[in-house]
Amino acid sequence: MHSVSLFSAAVLLGGATAARLPFQRGGWGGQRQHEAASSQEWDDSHRQHEHRPPPYWGQAPHYPNTPADVTSSVLVSAPTAYSTSSAPNTVNSTSTFVYTNTSSSLSGYAPTSTVTIIESSTVSPIAPYTSDPSTDSSAAPPADSYPTAAPSSSDVPVAPVDYSSSAPSSPGSPVSSAPVEAHTTVVVTDVTTILTTVCPYEETHTSAGLTTPSTADYDVTSTITSSYQTTITVVETASVSGYPVGPVVTPYPYGNSSASATLSGSAGTIGSTSISLVTVGTSSSIISSSAVSSSAINSQNATSASSTLSTPIVSSNSTSSYLTGTATRPTMAPTTSAVVNSTANTTSSIYCSNLCNVLSLDTEYTTTAISCDAIPAGQQVTLEGGQATAGCGSPAGFFTPSVDICRVTLTVETSGESEAYMEVWLPNNSTDAWNGRTLSTDNGGANGCVHYVDLEYVTSLGFAAIGDNGGHNSSAFDGGWMYFNNEAILDWVYRARHAATEAGKQVIDQFYGEEHTYSYYMGCSTGGQQGLYSAQHFPDDFDGIIAGSAAADFNHLQAWSGRFVQLTGLNSSDPKFLTIAQWTIVQSYIFDVCDAALDGVDDGIIEDPTICKFDATAIPVCAEGATDNCLTATQIDTVTQVFSELYNSEGDLLYPQLLYGSQIDAFKLGQLSGSVQGIAKSWYGGAVYNSSTYDATQMNQADYAQADATDELHGHVSAFSGDLSAFNAAGKKLLMYHGLADPLVSGANSQRYYLKVAKTLGMGNTDMDSFMRYFRISGMAHCGVGGISGAGAWMFGQSGLASAGSDNVIMNMVDWVENGNAPDTITGTKFWYDTPSAGIEFERTHCRFPYRTTYSGSGDWTDPSTWSCAFIDDWQTCAVGATPRLCNADGSFN
Repeated sequence: MHSVSLFSAAVLLGGATAARLPFQRGGWGGQRQHEAASSQEWDDSHRQHEHRPPPYWGQAPHYPNTPADVTSSVLVSAPTAYSTSSAPNTVNSTSTFVYTNTSSSLSGYAPTSTVTIIESSTVSPIAPYTSDPSTDSSAAPPADSYPTAAPSSSDVPVAPVDYSSSAPSSPGSPVSSAPVEAHTTVVVTDVTTILTTVCPYEETHTSAGLTTPSTADYDVTSTITSSYQTTITVVETASVSGYPVGPVVTPYPYGNSSASATLSGSAGTIGSTSISLVTVGTSSSIISSSAVSSSAINSQNATSASSTLSTPIVSSNSTSSYLTGTATRPTMAPTTSAVVNSTANTTSSIYCSNLCNVLSLDTEYTTTAISCDAIPAGQQVTLEGGQATAGCGSPAGFFTPSVDICRVTLTVETSGESEAYMEVWLPNNSTDAWNGRTLSTDNGGANGCVHYVDLEYVTSLGFAAIGDNGGHNSSAFDGGWMYFNNEAILDWVYRARHAATEAGKQVIDQFYGEEHTYSYYMGCSTGGQQGLYSAQHFPDDFDGIIAGSAAADFNHLQAWSGRFVQLTGLNSSDPKFLTIAQWTIVQSYIFDVCDAALDGVDDGIIEDPTICKFDATAIPVCAEGATDNCLTATQIDTVTQVFSELYNSEGDLLYPQLLYGSQIDAFKLGQLSGSVQGIAKSWYGGAVYNSSTYDATQMNQADYAQADATDELHGHVSAFSGDLSAFNAAGKKLLMYHGLADPLVSGANSQRYYLKVAKTLGMGNTDMDSFMRYFRISGMAHCGVGGISGAGAWMFGQSGLASAGSDNVIMNMVDWVENGNAPDTITGTKFWYDTPSAGIEFERTHCRFPYRTTYSGSGDWTDPSTWSCAFIDDWQTCAVGATPRLCNADGSFN
């Protein structure tokens, strides 16, 4: 483990990232940009539905937290002169204050007082007050700093006591008064408060079309320890009868507090007479909180009532229910503890700015904090360094958080030749801004961008968010960084994500002063692949993983993707090539066979394309001179080929087919439009061969074999291990989803991975359900790429772009991990033209595999209650003759 050096800097260093245009999120396609509404051009002609207003989706009701009665105890300790064993300038340090009365002839008159001072913040340290002997303690100025050495004898305030030369005839009978002296100091006290918060919740459950509500109350016991400071004066009095009558301790008002107590003790003798003596500087007396009303240390505008604290605090090991069903966001366990101590103000911009000075990270890879900045909600921030150079942000070069955050940027030295850039966003706009959980975000395609859109999204839900650049700077389709740079490849495959997660969790825990309760991950495309890799190789990193449209079996995916240009030709000059108008003709024939004929609804969506058996020879061959509603024989063969699987030279399956229904978006994203796929070219040219002259149009079986041979060198980039036994044993959860109209990563491949895990672990679907669930999203294109998202109900909270959906897969995952409520379906929302403000076009429940989403045969198909889940009896059939073909002839998986 490395000892980590951290420092604060004003300039953001270049842990570079890459552009993530809306249509590029997680994308794998060619280097083409498209208009945002283009995804509707083709399907509007097939799906003419009456516009209907969206149904009402109720907001979560607000339940105020009501604290129970609070009891507070303040221990007053008041030394009037001191020496120090160490300067209390570090967190939770202790100084010992020793009272010395040089004028006393009593050998026993040397009581001691030990005071523990807990700093509230290094920005505003607590300074002890001292004054010369005086009856006016209110004039005592604050010390400039903590003492670093014992004061000289001339500086020690003394309290002379005048005693008679002989023992009193009757001890306890005062004869006359001794001089009175006063000394002031600041006492730091801890207040422990126990609260009971009643948390009502409501949730709804839908089964077989029947929705039932349920309500209940949860009592959450919470504990907070807060520090307060009070200026007090010790007044010494004595009588000539031979012993002090006792001092009066009077706390001077800090705020409007007042209290008094008489202290007593025993020390020394006068002659042969034992006397009672006041112990000055130590006390077991308790001044109740009703007598103290002071402002909390280092808290802006925070006050404490006489007997209650108004803000409930929930400890990290407490449990709290949250709203589901009609609720749009949960009520989760808040926390306001902090890195320095429990009184530090996490909503303070000063506190955030000082964070870099006090972070202490113990990580596998040397991690350095670069900047810590408080950013208010709605403020647009201009990116700098590598983030800006690569065009990250949305819009490019900027980001705008939706809640107040403390933004921490760091670099991670992943090897002697590489480093990763990372950011941690800490919600800090209120005491309950953080829900106690972490959520790590992804990279898309080959990019090196921190995923700012999703950081904005998940922090708005209360998560502390972590993002990284994958160890390089590039846009989504630029893989130039792969050439002669295997360390960067290892960072991108796994190292940057694992290191950022480790460091990010420590930053979060130290900022809030308590450990996070659960950690989650969310990603799509490359991000989905990264999620699967974490489950396979780092099962302890996350409690729950959401992996969408995973670009798994990466080597074969790039072979499959790079092959399309060979099948279609580069442009219309090639007789194999089809224009988008001709692909629309193909689509009409596919829909005739596989839309309403299979699922009962003519909606332009093939509900389950894995059972679609389309024969391209059904398309008419054009007669000489004809061009309408027909294709040439060569073009018909192209259609057959693009929907075929990829095999190796021995006949083993390398990658499954493109699914029917995805052809139009495949053209728009470059897969069928004659584009040389940028990532495939960079991967084979850079990572596999390190050759800038590699010609991707000539990719062949030798290239496929070479990529497989370098998989270990590249850190097992394939991310296709079926052994999730450690992940399962650790009690973790994996939720996969994939669009069945995905043109860039075949939706059949995630189903193939599910089958591989089942075979590897020897499990049936019921056993798999306990830790792994896969949802097939009909009509969804690649990751809901902006503008080319598909005709299906694809929004279910899986990203910032899909956050408007009525269901939320993040909250489903939280409910599964923390409460054991696994989702059987995910409800997707389709807005008109993918624009939430235009209203809901329809919604649909998507079933977990191996269940098929099935229309009832009657009722409004736009109503999700008219759809149910039907079990697929032959779900494990995958070899020769299976549709789709997902495994080798012997049932194995490459």
